[in-house]
Amino acid sequence: MYGLLMRLSALDADAEHAIRLISFFDTLVEQQVSVEELVRNAAVVAECAVGVQDLDGAFAIRAAPDGVSDTGRSGPEATVKKMGPGHQVWLQRSPDQALPLDELLLERLAIAGIVTLGRGEPSAPVLGDPALLELVVGRSTAAPERTRALHLLGLKPCTRLTLVAMLGPVDAISQLAAHLAAPARPLRAIIGSLHATAVVGVLPDELEVPNGVTVGVGTTEVAVDAAVSWEKAVRAVRYATARTGAADPGVHPVVRAADLGPLELLAGTLRSADIRGVGDIDVLDALAADPSGRDVLQTLGVVVEAGSLREAARKLHLHHNSVAARLARAEEQLGYPLNQPTGIARLGLALALRRLRDTDLLA
Repeated sequence: MYGLLMRLSALDADAEHAIRLISFFDTLVEQQVSVEELVRNAAVVAECAVGVQDLDGAFAIRAAPDGVSDTGRSGPEATVKKMGPGHQVWLQRSPDQALPLDELLLERLAIAGIVTLGRGEPSAPVLGDPALLELVVGRSTAAPERTRALHLLGLKPCTRLTLVAMLGPVDAISQLAAHLAAPARPLRAIIGSLHATAVVGVLPDELEVPNGVTVGVGTTEVAVDAAVSWEKAVRAVRYATARTGAADPGVHPVVRAADLGPLELLAGTLRSADIRGVGDIDVLDALAADPSGRDVLQTLGVVVEAGSLREAARKLHLHHNSVAARLARAEEQLGYPLNQPTGIARLGLALALRRLRDTDLLA
């Protein structure tokens, strides 16, 4: 069918060519193509930009003459035709370049669009459906599908979203997600091993997180760039550590991607296989396996965070001599001093790599 259709610029307004154009759109409808495919094919035939959009700015698909699509809307010189309630189709051609069958093309595109959108609505996911959120945050989702998913979720492409990645007991995560999204309905999905929640706007600085739950907070982005926020949330949650009691020094149940700096790069590129054979991490593992060494391991994390022995002692509610003794034991096994900036930096990197090794392939 496509090979038989003459290029629109070469068509005359006679009945034969009009019938071919009608048959072209009928074939697309019979093949049950998506709205994006419909617009792409119409643009190739018209040899100009063609689009479908709603009137409130939440949904738009545009295709260039080469069939490449995006989420753009009609320009000031576009010829527009109503396509059912709330939608319209258009083609972008200057008035002096208008072709005889432009009006017919828009009419058939409008009819095909009504059928295509109507076919999709009964099986479309309901508001808040996790499948929609997966489309919104998926890196491989094409822009028109992402815009359509946002539309079905009641969001505009320019809405500011913050994606949150969570690990832990399901009941606790559900409670936290409802709190984060209040008063709106939570937008949630399970992606891989992670629970994803989309929050409109920016999260508060302080979050009360239930014991056993870890949270990674992505950056705040416009909704069409939600995939960026989600990737950053996944990287952040790899560094989070769950709280087990009322006060656990050195434990961070909430980690924000914006605070990671260059550590975000490590979380985005390193997997367990990349971290094997690091001697410092083997020493930390040995300390973790020894009941008497767990306090040492906790102390090391607090020292790296605090930047000084005395500040670490204050956070741990210990005498500084006790902290010094734990550091001496760690120094003996690690083989380098922890009272110098280079030693602290090396230890901090080892602790970060150990955390990444233990949080591999979360999404």
